[in-house]
Parts: sequence; C-alpha cells; structure tokens
Amino acid sequence: MTRTRWIALVVLVALGIGLLVAVVAIPWGDDAPVEKATPVYHQGDSIDVGVGDQFIVALPATPSTGYTWTAAGNPDVRFVSTRQVAGGSQPGAAGTQELTFEGRQPGASQLVVTYARSFENADPPAKTAKFPLEVTK
Repeated sequence: MTRTRWIALVVLVALGIGLLVAVVAIPWGDDAPVEKATPVYHQGDSIDVGVGDQFIVALPATPSTGYTWTAAGNPDVRFVSTRQVAGGSQPGAAGTQELTFEGRQPGASQLVVTYARSFENADPPAKTAKFPLEVTK
C-alpha cells in the first residue's frame, strides 16, 4: 500500500471512531418539557386539584338516548369543555362522557353533575354524581 492510501485509511478510521463517540455521547432524547397528564376522576373519587389545574370527570353515557351529563354551577371550578368517547362500534353503544374543568379559586365543596335530557326540563335527572372537591393554591 502506498503512503497516501495509508493516510486516507487512517483518516477514515479516525472519522468513523469520532462519529461513533459522538453518537454514543450525545443524548438523543426529546428536549421538550414533559407535560403533566390531566388527571381523570370517576364516580366515587374525591377531587383534589390546584388553582389553574385542569382535571377530567369521566362518566358512562349513551348520547343516542338523548341523555348528557351537565355540571351544576360551582364557584371553585370553571367548566372548560365536554367530549364523548365512543364505547363500541355498534350504534347506540354506551361510551364515556368526559367533562373538563379547571380549578378557579381555593375552597372545599362538592362538584355535582346530573345525567338528564335537555328537552325534559320538568323531569328529575336520571342520575346524579357528586364528587367531594378541594381546590388548593
């Protein structure tokens, strides 16, 4: 082998080793801040959140029947949104309704949600769910 080829070979080997060290030494993780998952509460749970924290109340629902969960007014939390999560592929299958809230002011109270049809105002709700609620600073 000629002197030029030896030099080229040594340079290529050195570059390969350098790249290998760089790949092993540099962390390849995501540098984005880790986002905290929104806590989900179910019937029977006690809710404990901070002011400004969002949380979800998940309850069984079948929207094809006309029933929907609605939150009663509560000064300690603010209602943000609701969405229906399908429970199956069959029409009329039961699913879950998720109501999202945000802690508004410190206090201990009770979050009350009712399951009723909006067009049957005179009838009492079919179901009521009550959650002990504590909003802290």
